[in-house]
Amino acid sequence: MGYVLKYKDAQEISQKYNNNNFWEFSFMKDGYKLSSFNYFICGWNDFETPLPNRPEVNAFDMRGTTFVFNKDGSLWKTFLMLPKFFNINQVESTQYGKIKDKKILNITAKEDGSLVAFMMLPNGKLFSKTIGSFTSEQAEAAYKLLYEDEEQVLWVKNMLNSGYTPLFEYLSWDNRVVVKYAAPHLCLIGVRDNITGAYYAAEELVRNSIPMSMHLAGSYAGDLDYYVELAKTMEGKEGWVVKFTDGQLVKIKTAWYFKLHGLRTQDINREDYVIKNYLEETLDDVMSQLDPSEDADAFAFVKKVTDAIDNYIIHVDKGVDELVELWNSSFYNGHWSKFATDNHKKAFFGLARVKIDKPEDYQRKKKDMILALTNHLKPAKQIVEKWKR
Repeated sequence: MGYVLKYKDAQEISQKYNNNNFWEFSFMKDGYKLSSFNYFICGWNDFETPLPNRPEVNAFDMRGTTFVFNKDGSLWKTFLMLPKFFNINQVESTQYGKIKDKKILNITAKEDGSLVAFMMLPNGKLFSKTIGSFTSEQAEAAYKLLYEDEEQVLWVKNMLNSGYTPLFEYLSWDNRVVVKYAAPHLCLIGVRDNITGAYYAAEELVRNSIPMSMHLAGSYAGDLDYYVELAKTMEGKEGWVVKFTDGQLVKIKTAWYFKLHGLRTQDINREDYVIKNYLEETLDDVMSQLDPSEDADAFAFVKKVTDAIDNYIIHVDKGVDELVELWNSSFYNGHWSKFATDNHKKAFFGLARVKIDKPEDYQRKKKDMILALTNHLKPAKQIVEKWKR
């Protein structure tokens, strides 16, 4: 059994990163505390060794994993969602040369929707959540869809009581990036073992134990080379998830998806384009289309830009945290008008107010601010020049 994220470890990771790259968010439901975690702009080392003094800990499950507590504050259960995994050729471990000879266990469709998990409270009631929210429209819609079929509800409860988190894609015409769907529906993609951390694709489950009314993610046969080539010409599909026999997951996305998503490698030498995709977390998709050797200049340019944005984000977070610390000091003692009068002209005062009043919105507001500052080439160049290493 590999490492499985623990609540105290997740808190320690968040604290080490000052609740910026990784952070915790909580929610109360029926009197029970639910805590989940998320991340924003993290590199391979952040995931692999987030705590250098504790090399056994990793952060691959720091998005979506949810800890449910009893009313006395003790931990009841942990529910895992999908671990972080990468596109082919995106990181060292997914380079084609390293995986081309590995044995494939299964290949499933990469659906273009919202990942939704169903979890349980200590009182036996179900709740649904997306990766970053307990109250998103997609989670609420998925919950309603599930309860339209009693047999599916019973199956989900049985999986939860057996120690697994059922994972679905919520698919709908109004909830997709580029792939068109008809009526809203749930598509089972797999389950996570909450004890061992193992992920099982839907096709690995015993089919006669799954309600016949339940949609399953498409399953495919073939070798890696076939899908690498097919991705160049296939239309109407986002891509595929390849699972090898050692448990490693790899994404292969189609050129059609990249094109409709506006992910164009010809723009990779524009600072504004790189910043936009970096902050919107689609830069990995763009870079996976490039060759690390043949496109070394593009990789160097992207690193320069992303390093500059990382530095700027550190600067922003530092300014915001100083204001938040000042607000929490005994000097102001909860008197907002005095605090605002003294500090409203300081840089990032508006962001500081967000972090004070609605900390769950801070990362999004910070991203929106930087995107607004760099939405044209000239100001984007200026930001990069000022903050490059």
